[in-house]
Amino acid sequence: MTAIYIGAGVDIRPIQLLKYIKIFYYIDGQPFSEFGTMQAEEWENGGWTGKITDGFSRPKFIPELDKNMTSINMKLINIFDNIRIYSDGDQTVHYYTNTAIPEHYEKIKDTIRNFDTLIVAGHDPDSIFIDTTKNKIHFIGFEGTSYYNENENEYGSAEPNGVVNRLHIKEIMNRFEKYTYIHDNGTHLSFDDWKSYYDHYSKVYNIK
Repeated sequence: MTAIYIGAGVDIRPIQLLKYIKIFYYIDGQPFSEFGTMQAEEWENGGWTGKITDGFSRPKFIPELDKNMTSINMKLINIFDNIRIYSDGDQTVHYYTNTAIPEHYEKIKDTIRNFDTLIVAGHDPDSIFIDTTKNKIHFIGFEGTSYYNENENEYGSAEPNGVVNRLHIKEIMNRFEKYTYIHDNGTHLSFDDWKSYYDHYSKVYNIK
């Protein structure tokens, strides 16, 4: 089993709770930027100075990542360019740092080809990578993440090409075979369709 996790940050829950997955591809724009390739603008006296700063960079990201991985016996076994590889001999994480989707999609599309599991936690990732696999995908979400249907808002979705948004508008349902919601206590609940997954999520957060 091979999983991808875009915007993974320093999250080690999937590695701990999904022992049957042996290969993970973690992808994140950090430490360069917490927001993909976005850089902060310098403001002064209420106006933009025209300069760009590193205000969105996260210089402590790599040390924190290494610390979290070490805490679950995932040893750093290789580094090249922006890729860090961790393994405990059973599971392996290929972490693409300073890498944003969709901006760097072309660089990684061959690497993640034919994945079978998608972890969506923290935000709604751009769906451009869906076509890199011919497999039916297992969607895995975590408590604490919003899967709210933003199309019910006046201004619509902030991520029109996001995976969650495209599931809500029924554009990519045929690409998924199963949906699993993981609670903070580690409980896994799986559903055959997106509506059932979303109904459960709605009950958890009392969304009507």
